[in-house]
Amino acid sequence: MSNTAILQGDCLTELSHVPEESVDLIVTSPPYAEARKDTYGGIRPGDYVAWFLPRRRQTWKNFS
Repeated sequence: MSNTAILQGDCLTELSHVPEESVDLIVTSPPYAEARKDTYGGIRPGDYVAWFLPRRRQTWKNFS
């Protein structure tokens, strides 16, 4: 039996509602940083790692 869902949004929010170790695939957008200020909020390249690490921890927690 397959239970498939597509979640769109910030993984800090979306994956907090998903059971741990229940995700088989995560697709992310490339790190556009300041190149897409209007779309992604303009993460400065020097701040990207600090911004990304909490998201990486959340995705790892949910990945099976």
